Amino acid sequence: MDTTYGLKSALAEAIQFPIFSGLTLNDLESLCRSGQVVVSSHREKLFQFGDPADYFGFVLSGAYKLSRPTPQGDEIIIHFTTPGDFIAAFIMAQPKPIFPLTATAMGVSRFIRIPRGVFLTAWKDKPDLIFKMQGLLSTRMGQMQNLKVLQKAPLSAKVAFLLMELLERPAHQDQLVLPLPITRKEIADSLGASVESVIRIMSDWSKKGIIQTSDQTIKILKPESIISEMNAE
Repeated sequence: MDTTYGLKSALAEAIQFPIFSGLTLNDLESLCRSGQVVVSSHREKLFQFGDPADYFGFVLSGAYKLSRPTPQGDEIIIHFTTPGDFIAAFIMAQPKPIFPLTATAMGVSRFIRIPRGVFLTAWKDKPDLIFKMQGLLSTRMGQMQNLKVLQKAPLSAKVAFLLMELLERPAHQDQLVLPLPITRKEIADSLGASVESVIRIMSDWSKKGIIQTSDQTIKILKPESIISEMNAE
């Protein structure tokens, strides 16, 4: 974890996130007092399902996958968080909250960790900010509902939808690049599908020049083809 100086530097980055528009850097420092910058290595867990939830926070850089274990010991991926996303904020008001999910870093990632007490004393006085956070949560729920609507669609349509949801367009590039190092197994776990089926679909797309994959990135070379897959029946 970084020092207090590291936190101030990190907050100077974070103030650029749209959710903090209208706040000054001093405002944000007050909202994040006693906070820490957590630097997570690839696949390192930020917290685990069932741990006492004595803090919340937001992603500064990188990404974290939020997952939940099944009774059979498998993993269901609920959401992928990226910079500006909040984690665990809305369970802070619960008495003795516990984390309902496991958060695991995808690549080297940074997280601003804020004590629960600060949420209870400071964040409640920022209704505009809470409203924006609720908007982020609503967007997340909307994405989950969209995948639910696709439940009976072909798996290729579900994979295409997930890739489009995760896309980021880097500056000065024509290709669309996913902003996190996601594996085929993680795609399968997100969709409740077998990894073998996801591999077959993505291998076919690679051969057709629709996508380009490596150990760390997935590039969408033909977004119109991915959009066409989303509309497949």
